[in-house]
Amino acid sequence: MTENVLKEADQYLAQGDYVRALDELRKAGPVDPEVARRIHTALGRLKLVAAREFAVGRWSVAEGIFDAVSEHEQFLSDAERVECRSIVKDIERCRDEGKYIHVLIQAAAQLAAEHRFAQSREIALEAMRGCTDPHQVARLRHLLKSLPHPLGRLLYGFDSAVEVDQFARPHLGASIEVVLNESHPLGGGFARMIFPQQGSRIDLMDPPPDWSDGKDLGFMVQLASKTRSQFRLTVGDLRNSWTQDFSLLDFYWNQKRIGFDQFQKKGEPDWRAVTVFSITSMTPGPTAIHLDEVRLRALPLGKS
Repeated sequence: MTENVLKEADQYLAQGDYVRALDELRKAGPVDPEVARRIHTALGRLKLVAAREFAVGRWSVAEGIFDAVSEHEQFLSDAERVECRSIVKDIERCRDEGKYIHVLIQAAAQLAAEHRFAQSREIALEAMRGCTDPHQVARLRHLLKSLPHPLGRLLYGFDSAVEVDQFARPHLGASIEVVLNESHPLGGGFARMIFPQQGSRIDLMDPPPDWSDGKDLGFMVQLASKTRSQFRLTVGDLRNSWTQDFSLLDFYWNQKRIGFDQFQKKGEPDWRAVTVFSITSMTPGPTAIHLDEVRLRALPLGKS
């Protein structure tokens, strides 16, 4: 009988149905060393599958697999038991966090629908602060972009480390990180950008592609190094762009605003096909800035 059970179990293992393979092996009993070895093999594969399901967000599936694994804990090593229990705790934590973020998103969206935009923004920023799920961050980012503001549509708020990980591309040793500081006057987070040399650059991807109704580009910026510095903004694609330089002379948060008529044209850029927004250091030697609230202000209706 054991031989037949092993054949059935092998078929299920080959098909990737590790739970049914374990059921078959359990019929043979744990006495046979070969049965015990195959149970351990099946459990190891199940553990890997469950970890993969958890990593891609299918927590219920992963939890069900770990339940099956826990029924055969006697075949696991102490380290494997600890690992499985740790992942189950992570599943529970992520499930709770996911529910919490979902409720906050719904609340922020409801406030926005009631035209309570300041309150909606505060809730969204609070949710963004600790959220590590790219899908939830994307929803919050979309919500923040949709809120009306006198200075224009939000392009980059730097309110989540996930946002920077997804969309920032540093060059020539430059670096960027999100700083979450309760005392930040604008609320939420801001980007700390470090440029170790002249020509160091940070590209920010995923801007809205159509800027054709734009009037000017605004942002809040603070010099974070000891020397006066100059930077170049570049808007466009990788070959064609508009550029404009700006200087920083003090260490306060400054509102910068650059009209579209001030940009210098390079190549044949198209305001309807923007793919990248870049900041390049034009200062000899190292420098650093803090950047926040990059916004695009549109022309009044009826003007072009």
